[in-house]
Order: sequence, then C-alpha cells, then structure tokens
Amino acid sequence: MPWASANPSIELLRWRAIRDSLPFIGTSAADLPATRHCRGRSTQRTGSRFGGNTVASKSIREFDVVVVGGGGSGLAAAIAAASEGARTVVLEKSTELRGSTGRSVGSIAASGTPDQKRLGIADSADRHLADYRVISGHLAATENVELAMVLTHNVTETVAWLREMGMEFFGPVGESPHSAPRLHNVLPGSRSYIYHLERRARRLGVVIELGVAGDRLLHEDGRVTGVEAHDAVGHRQTYAARRGVVLAAGDFSASATLKREWIDDRVSRFVPVNPCATGDAQRMALELGGQVLNAEVFDVPSMRLAPPPSEGLFGLLQKLPPRAAVTKPIRWGLANLPNRLIRSLMMGFVTTYLSPREALFDSGAILVDTHGRLRSNTSENINLVVAELGEDGGYIVGDRTLYEKFSSDPHYVATAPGVAFAYMPDFRRSRKDVYAEAPTTDELAAEIGISAAALNKSIADAAASVTGGAAPLTEGPYFALGPVRAYLLQTNGGLKVSTRLEVLGRDDRPIRGLYAAGNAGQGGLALFGHGHHLGWAFTSGRIAGRNVARAASAQHLAAAE
Repeated sequence: MPWASANPSIELLRWRAIRDSLPFIGTSAADLPATRHCRGRSTQRTGSRFGGNTVASKSIREFDVVVVGGGGSGLAAAIAAASEGARTVVLEKSTELRGSTGRSVGSIAASGTPDQKRLGIADSADRHLADYRVISGHLAATENVELAMVLTHNVTETVAWLREMGMEFFGPVGESPHSAPRLHNVLPGSRSYIYHLERRARRLGVVIELGVAGDRLLHEDGRVTGVEAHDAVGHRQTYAARRGVVLAAGDFSASATLKREWIDDRVSRFVPVNPCATGDAQRMALELGGQVLNAEVFDVPSMRLAPPPSEGLFGLLQKLPPRAAVTKPIRWGLANLPNRLIRSLMMGFVTTYLSPREALFDSGAILVDTHGRLRSNTSENINLVVAELGEDGGYIVGDRTLYEKFSSDPHYVATAPGVAFAYMPDFRRSRKDVYAEAPTTDELAAEIGISAAALNKSIADAAASVTGGAAPLTEGPYFALGPVRAYLLQTNGGLKVSTRLEVLGRDDRPIRGLYAAGNAGQGGLALFGHGHHLGWAFTSGRIAGRNVARAASAQHLAAAE
C-alpha cells in the first residue's frame, strides 16, 4: 500500500497498514526483475534551459511524434498518435517492450462495462470517481479532481479499445473499498497487453527502437522539438519531433539516486520490480522546468514467491501467443471449472508472483535468510524485513500444525486476483519449485540448501520468544516456502500535467510540445487500489498521443509567426 515519508528517517509508526497483496499475473520465472534487459541506460546530464542546444549529434531522424518509453502507456500513446496519421517512433532503452505494464497484476478498474451489465451490476463513472477519492486517502485533499475524472470517465472506453485489439478479460471482480465489482483481469496475464499493443503499433507503421535511451529533450524558442538519445554502444542519435514528444518512461523505482534524494536512504536499497524505471522522464522534464508531484510517495514492498518455472506444460502455455484460441478457453474455465481445478490453473499458468499472507507469521511461521538465520524475530513489518534481504530473499518455514491450519478456508496462504485462493496442498501439488517438505528440520535444511545448525537455532530462538496465538514449530513433517522476496512495486512521483496530458512548467503553463503519460505523467494522482495504475497508463497514453498528434507542427507554427 502506498505511503509517504517527508523526512530522511523512516519511523515505522508513520507507516500505514499494508493490506493483503494480490499476485502478479502473466509472466514466467525468466521474468524476475533483472537489469540485463536495460542495455541503453540514460546518461546523467545537466542540460541547458530554454534558449538553444549545444550538443551536436551524428545524425537526425525526423518524425512527427517521439514517444520515450515502450511500456503500456508509451505504446498506447504511439498507437493513438499513429491513428491520427502522425509518423511516430517509440524509444525503449530495454532490449524488449514491456515496462511496468508487463510486470503488473494485469487488472483494470472500470465502470459501466459490458461485463458489468451482463452480470446485472449497476455502476457509473461518477460512482467510480467517488470510490476512487475515498481510496486516495489523505492525497485526495491535494490531487487534481479533474485529472481523476480523466481516468474514471474515460477508462471504460479504454477497456473497449483494448478489447477491440483482441484482448480478453475475466471479471469484473470486487475488491474493497470499491462499492461495485470493477476489476477486469486480462488473460492470460499482463503480457497480453504488450503483445497486442505492439502488434497494433507495428501495423500502423510505428517505428520501434529497442536499446535506445533518451538523454535529454531538444528545444527551440520555448518549444520541445525532439529527443537526443544513445544506443547500447553509446552511438548518439537525434530524433526530431515535428509535433511533439510524449514522455512515458515510467517511475524512478530503480534509481537509487532519486529514491535517496526524494524518499529515503533505506528505500534506495529496495529492489524494484521494474529494473528499467530509472526516472528518465522526470529528469529530462525537470531540466526544462517541469514539476514532480508526490515524489515522496511509494508502494511499500510486499512479499512475492517466484513465478512458475518456464519449462514443462505450463511453461509452454506461457509462451503461446495470447490470442483468442488461448484466452477464450481460459476465460471459460475460470467461469465454469471446479475451484480445485481453477486453483491449479491459476497457480501454474495464469498466476505468477503469489504473495504469502502475513497471517502465516502470526500463526507461528518463521522467516530465515539463505544462511538459515532467523529474521522474523522483530516487531517490524515482515514485508520490510524481506525487502532488506534483497535478491537473495529468504524462506518461510513451518510445521505440520501450520500446514494443516492453512489447508482450508478461511486460512489461505495466498490469493489470485478475485478468482481463487491458494492453500498449502495447492503449493504441495502444483508449485514444487517453491515448496519443500521433509520429515525433519535437518532434512528440510538440506532440501533448500541452508545450514541445518543455523535453521535449528532459528527454530529454537523463535520458540523461546513465542507470543500471542503463535505456537513453536515442533511437529514434523516441516515445510519451506521460498525463496520469498519483496520488491518495490512503484514510486508515485510523476510530472505535473494538464487534463490534456501536457507537461506543466513552473508557472503551471504547458511546456509546448511536451506531454507525459502513465507513471511519468501521474500528475499528483494517488492511483491507490488495484486497477488504477493500468487504467491510467492506457487512458493517459491514448489522450496524450491523440493530443500531440493533433498539435500543429513546429514548422507550421514558425510559418504562422
């Protein structure tokens, strides 16, 4: 759950309660956060203010619209611009199109959809807005209500737009405090968004440049005219934009420097879900007088188990193109199959990053690191403890008593987005890659590759400090879930924008020729609650792309003057 820190030291008393987290869906084990795909990292440049450019590039390529970022919002902007007849290029510093969208839960919150009407659910954009404002909490007092309306009153059309491209959704499902079921979950997962958006973009003639990172915005007479960029080997290239530039490069959750400057030193060490989100859009816009709002707000890391392995039957299914032949049977199965089969389907194919519940630890489970040392003997939130373990992660260890308790309702281990609950037998049956079991603790330690002596000491130390309803681990067989990690999902600091998604300067007037979308153009919106970040990514991208394409070209403006 998002929270904000206003001073450099984190005081746990100021943390808001963390609600149960939903898992990521639609990726495989090969999709765990890694930096290997971010080849064209942006260089840090001071840049000049408005008034001219001093850096020469080897060559210039001309387009009507330049989009920086190849995730969901960037591809949506490119498609919208190209649909208006604009010659468009997407610059993506990674070696693949994905962004935060391709690593997301995959759900969109929307009202008044055909899915709702089919189920007899009465809902409206105004009702959605009212709920959204409640979810925004204390940020509701400062966020732009008109910008929130851009989301809630346009996202229904966005879902129809995505569906027209071939995407299939399951739902809607409910989630508190929404007053109606609104979560529409894309099938088979979030990779479907990127797959279909890329197909549409290429059909429209959008040029996609992979491994190309934006360095700075080019400008002339107070108008943004292009982007200077470099590729993986350092070759520089100028991309001229006759009509304008859309910044859609995401948040800054992968920038230790910006996290340290805007949030906290401790947060700067948290591992991001998206290793390519280094704040490029914010940095480039700030050089021209842009404003970043809510820079101190971020989502508290939450525990994640690894996604299913990419080999085997489920691995094969994950690699199939997410077209109707795959998604329609899945949708039918989710609506009609028995719960046990649905859980197997979700855990092995649709669901990936399952989030263990904190209730496991309240009932006596312990957390050990990869050396077997006890880490759960603290009053600190367990998600933060896991986050401190970084990429190595740790293991959740329990005994037969815990296994039996979390084998049936209401004691579930993890949940899929409004579809199914996962219990211990589900892990034992379907997720042997993250589940280990042994008659003794020594044998369990050997199974997961940690020190038996250290594990036994951790179990003894935990037993000596048992409080509340927890019980010591004494009855075999014993189990371990892991490795479990906790990732920083996102930071909320985005550029201040108008309802047309124009980037606003220090005087709150639009910087001509510059637009922003997605996390980069979050504009002070809270976007709390599942389904709002993706809804904003696609909706803001569509609006930004359409508006930049309809803008007069720099040459036309010069001629008019």
